[in-house]
Amino acid sequence: MSEQRLLTIPTFAIMLEHHTIMRDVIREMDEVGEPYVREAKFVARLHHYMQGLSREKRQQMRTAFSTDNLLAAHILVDKDEFGGESRLIFDRSVIGVFRLFDRSLFQDLTDVALKLQLGGIRLLLSKLEAGSLLYRDADLDYKELMDELFHRLSELLNSIRLNLVKMQTINQELSEASELAAKAENPQAFSLLQRESIGKISHLLSRHILPTRQFLDEKSRLKDGPNLLECLQKLRRQFERHQDHHRATAMLRYEISFNSFHNQISKVSHSVDQFLARSKKRLKQFNAIEAAFGELAEALDATRHNLKRSLIDGEFARNNGAFMGLMQQARPKVLRISSSEAYLNNVVSDIEARVADQSLLSHNRYLALTSSKDDSTERRLARAEQICNLVKQMQMAEYQDLTLALHRRLKTQLAEYHFVDLLEGLSFVLRSEDILDEHAVRVTNFRNRLLHDDTVYLYRKIRTERVK
Repeated sequence: MSEQRLLTIPTFAIMLEHHTIMRDVIREMDEVGEPYVREAKFVARLHHYMQGLSREKRQQMRTAFSTDNLLAAHILVDKDEFGGESRLIFDRSVIGVFRLFDRSLFQDLTDVALKLQLGGIRLLLSKLEAGSLLYRDADLDYKELMDELFHRLSELLNSIRLNLVKMQTINQELSEASELAAKAENPQAFSLLQRESIGKISHLLSRHILPTRQFLDEKSRLKDGPNLLECLQKLRRQFERHQDHHRATAMLRYEISFNSFHNQISKVSHSVDQFLARSKKRLKQFNAIEAAFGELAEALDATRHNLKRSLIDGEFARNNGAFMGLMQQARPKVLRISSSEAYLNNVVSDIEARVADQSLLSHNRYLALTSSKDDSTERRLARAEQICNLVKQMQMAEYQDLTLALHRRLKTQLAEYHFVDLLEGLSFVLRSEDILDEHAVRVTNFRNRLLHDDTVYLYRKIRTERVK
């Protein structure tokens, strides 16, 4: 592009100023799984980015991003020819800097990469266990080995930390994308988005999450040698044996840090498993509905083309198990919440009655009542009299279900409340005009169920209405 040359710092400063170019290049490298970028694509992307910039900026970028300048500045480590194409290989440290700008560009840790990291730590451990080193910083071999060991552990810790952030971010993004797919009006769009989400999250789980979780699991057993936590424990014991307490403490901190990451990745794995289960169930239900709808559409077309056939026969329902027993299912009940004046009056009157009861029954006289389930006639009569006195003090209102309302009110006021207490209280209400307080009683044909003490009671609803 240009014969001019720039030093490494000015070149890198221009690359940072226009960092979107390298971010797009790295993302493309990750998508195709290649450690290099084709020079033709790199130049095309650069020219597309420079459109709209000033002449001075374009000249500056041509100089900085030229292949010869990138090689001279040591940003490119190599340029080779393969298959008739020129390939550019960037320095890994340069790529690592640009990855920090975007969480989605964090380098994925695969099973192979983790094993390579573990192999290097095992090699350093074997050199320490060989006993040929003096365990003194004055020994240059020992010092270089320590520098390499802690560099590898720090690099591994940082890689796992960045991958954990990426896993959490991708998991959240895919969950949101799945929810948007569920709201899509186009059935085909829903199916496509669900399949893509399942494919991406399955790849994330099998290639990155599960290998990392197994790598950090202290209980995992590997055929080729100790796992990571076992290596750290052996290193700690080596340092303790040679009175190197500072490095032994550092090994203990690494053990705690890696174990903490294992717990966090396990949570991500559990969340991904739940997401996959929901997505697969949702997709399975969608496919079943689509298949049934397709069969129903074909049966409908048959009635349109055959003049002697006006209805879909029962064979369709018998062959498709989704419709069997549908007629025997109860019709869904309407939730009786509305803005009608009568409904609001019932709600307000019930609240007023409960407030009045609370003020009347604020003393503790009724809390000591005993259960009516007793063989003593005197005790049962005393219990009935107390229930009658209690019901008399309650304020009457308009109820759609008098039995249920009385049950709720007696239950909160009577100690050792039993269902027979409700029957006695209901009997007192229906027989006393004073308790009804100018309310008329209407016994309806609607039935309701009441659960008390693990027993379900079936009764007819009793409605009360104020006499105008």
